[in-house]
Amino acid sequence: MVEMQVDGLTLDPDTKSPLVILRSPDDGRFLPLLIGPMEAMALTFVLSGEQLPRPLTHDLLLMTVQALKAAVVGVEIVDIRDGVYYAALLLRRQEGLIRVDCRPSDGIAVALRAGVRIRVHERVLRMAQQERLQQHLRADAAMDMLREADARREAARLTDRLARGKPLDEAASDDDAVGYETLLRSLEPETNRKM
Repeated sequence: MVEMQVDGLTLDPDTKSPLVILRSPDDGRFLPLLIGPMEAMALTFVLSGEQLPRPLTHDLLLMTVQALKAAVVGVEIVDIRDGVYYAALLLRRQEGLIRVDCRPSDGIAVALRAGVRIRVHERVLRMAQQERLQQHLRADAAMDMLREADARREAARLTDRLARGKPLDEAASDDDAVGYETLLRSLEPETNRKM
């Protein structure tokens, strides 16, 4: 298990959904977790140290655990399946340790309130890194497809211009000449594959 700290809250640049960023103080590895707006608000309150007049759900859970003569001792993010993270809230009672399944965002909110450790399984960090890499590769592939589609549209436009008897060396504007140069550059060196 890798001990992590909440590094902050931000918005996912693509979905504009809130993210909580966990970071290892030892090696700097990080884990971004998508969370809901209500969870983001709950984390914001505890991170800013704001005291509310009435307890929120996570405060209530912590008070209930304490009233039952137990203690929250940590939260562990233990798995990722199909892009969904799984966590366990660790409670200690006289009888021993109890693991309660929870969403990572809820576990983090309770752990911050209780001042206990947040840990992430090493395998989860590796899988999350692979998933981020695959997302980048998919995004790069999508951008390549968009560029290729743009190049095809531009080629069709310029070919149509030539078909209507407007040679580029005489009647073309500077923009058309630049367009041809850009098109030719985008089609090299894999001309056969891109056409």
